[in-house]
Amino acid sequence: MDYSLYLPTEEMRADFEIFKTLQTDKEREKFQEERKKRFDKKTESEKENFLAQRTESIGRIEERANELLLIAKFGEVASVISFSYISKKYFGKSKQWFYQRLNGYKVNGKQAKFTESELHTLSLALQDISKMINQTAFKIMC
Repeated sequence: MDYSLYLPTEEMRADFEIFKTLQTDKEREKFQEERKKRFDKKTESEKENFLAQRTESIGRIEERANELLLIAKFGEVASVISFSYISKKYFGKSKQWFYQRLNGYKVNGKQAKFTESELHTLSLALQDISKMINQTAFKIMC
């Protein structure tokens, strides 16, 4: 996996690769102490830059976590409903457009994601489909 979006510097990526190999709490503590010593040796400008990059990385990680939570929220519903139908009827878009946003694929070099407005529309679409299913179930029983 390419971690460069979440770990933008070579130093961060190298530290991550080392951290993945650590087995014990003692090894992790020693690693963190060494990282702190390296950080303390940086100039103020280098520290500010590093912290800014780290903050930006955390924001990207948080965004991706939210995207994965959205996918998880669909659960079995994803196998039951047609995203193609939702895409066309409620967004006027293709099913590829929908899946690009749902899965966070890169489009034109940028990660695709739903806007707040699109998430609201998606929620309303699911409520609308739910009503249609309930009405159909009622008709079957009558």
